[in-house]
Amino acid sequence: MADRIRVVASDFDGTILKDGAQAVDSVYFPLIRSLKEKGISFIAASGRQYGNLRRLLAPVADEISYICENGALVAQGSRVLYQNEIERGLALALIADMEKTPGAEILVSCADTSCVAPADPGFTDYMRNVVKNTVTVFDSLEQVKEPMIKIALYWPDGIPQDQARRFQEKYGGRLNVADGGGGWLDFTNKGVDKGNALRYLSGVQDFSLDEVLSLGDSGNDIGMLRVAGFSYAMSTAKDEVKACADRECRLVSEVLKELLSHDGQICPEKREQKALDMENKKQKSL
Repeated sequence: MADRIRVVASDFDGTILKDGAQAVDSVYFPLIRSLKEKGISFIAASGRQYGNLRRLLAPVADEISYICENGALVAQGSRVLYQNEIERGLALALIADMEKTPGAEILVSCADTSCVAPADPGFTDYMRNVVKNTVTVFDSLEQVKEPMIKIALYWPDGIPQDQARRFQEKYGGRLNVADGGGGWLDFTNKGVDKGNALRYLSGVQDFSLDEVLSLGDSGNDIGMLRVAGFSYAMSTAKDEVKACADRECRLVSEVLKELLSHDGQICPEKREQKALDMENKKQKSL
């Protein structure tokens, strides 16, 4: 692990946005600016739409980087650096299968808009006026002509485990299938996740993954938690997510304040425990 953290990459829903919140607590904007003053950059890493994240982070929108749509789109400030399109035939086959799934809505993510053909018109209202996405409504999702970079199923009451298993078994060999939290089951191209997007940004922005502190709470954060030099899972995360992180925390703001108070360094006792944990894992693998 590096001597000093140079990058913080944080998930949003369930991590910075707690208990279904749809606005970022104002405490975070001065914290992000203070990180920047100390030479620590901030990456918003989310399953959310790029435009949505820029609106959420408007006071600092051009000062940070973005991993959007679980890593299917990467941006720096106002400039999109990368997007990864699902092959159209596979996308349409998946959508046709999703349309047979009772009680769920489908969301197709393109770079600039979320595409819906809702069974319940209230879903459009939810995405536009609660989540505050840019949304385009179609009669059929076959009408979507823009590159599809992520496709998701949404259950308001949470993902039924039998459906999660069914889609994983059928599509897991061709697509990355991840629990996005909050009732979202997300599909991106194989190899597309927040961890690989972080690797991409490390090459573009010339930082080492060992210099990254990451934070998350859901299955779509696991890749990012694993590759970062130091990681936190939220105390509300599932056990399989916690197992991939070095530590747990209650609030991201508390972690950022501690990092600032130590001038970008992880507390010595936490660093020592991280080294001990790594050595234990190494011995178990021998």
